[in-house]
This record gives sequence, structure tokens and C-alpha cells, in this order.
Amino acid sequence: PGPSAPVVSQRTHVIFPGPMMSCQPVDRESGSGEACANCGKQGSDTVKLKNCTACRLVKYCGVDCQRAHRKQHKKACKQRAAELKDEQLYSQGHERPEGDFCPICTLPIPLPMDDHSGFMVCCMKRICRG
Repeated sequence: PGPSAPVVSQRTHVIFPGPMMSCQPVDRESGSGEACANCGKQGSDTVKLKNCTACRLVKYCGVDCQRAHRKQHKKACKQRAAELKDEQLYSQGHERPEGDFCPICTLPIPLPMDDHSGFMVCCMKRICRG
């Protein structure tokens, strides 16, 4: 075989010589420049590229390319998937209700609240114990 000819391994995967593609974020703003992270095939009307569902950093032209690229992509994928999960959790905006703060010192009342505060019937407020 010549220098640019693909080599077929015993597992029937086609291996192309040359540098491997690295995992780079996909430019979502512009429609041009999208390519399969494994084989480099450009996306078009006939070739629909699909995002990696875990990290959404790279695109693939098919399941075979995704499987072939998995070993190289796995570390970056897991890291980005964890970042996406953190962003999702932190953006939910869950905060403690207004009544969970002492109206005198304005600090959050430690949990369990019954052990660290008392309810004052004169003002109908829960006050921390210091």
C-alpha cells in the first residue's frame, strides 16, 4: 500500500495514517466548518452530523465514527458532561425561603431549624439562638 492508503486492521476497522483529530468545540454560530470529529467529513444536506449527546462538543457522521473516536474523546467528554451537569444544577436557582433567615442577624438559620431557633409568637417570626 502507498503512503496515503488506508490500512485495514484485523478487527475490520479502517485506520487512516496521519495525525488524529482532537476534540474541539463545534462552532454553533456559523453553519460552515462543521465536520465529523473522527473522519473529517463535512456536514451537508446529504451528510447529517449529530452532536455527541453527552458533551455536545463534537459531531459525528455516524455511529461507527463515534465508536472509533470514543477512546480519544472519552476524557474530554466526561469532563464537559460534568461541567454541563453542574451548570444545569446551579442554574435551577433553588434558594432557601425568606423565613429561613433570622430577621435580627439576617443569617441563615442552621438546619435542623427547630434545634437552632425559636418561634416568637409576639412577632410571628422565627429567631435564631445566636
